[in-house]
Amino acid sequence: MPTCAKCENDVKKVYDCDHTDYEEYCVECYTELHYYLTEKD
Repeated sequence: MPTCAKCENDVKKVYDCDHTDYEEYCVECYTELHYYLTEKD
């Protein structure tokens, strides 16, 4: 089972992209990161 690089929880599915430096994030951390990126402007 993959582990989120941010919250370190075991998760069913992980996501990565250039915003996470290609580290694997769970959907909650990934969504939170992108929400922050889009809302900060």
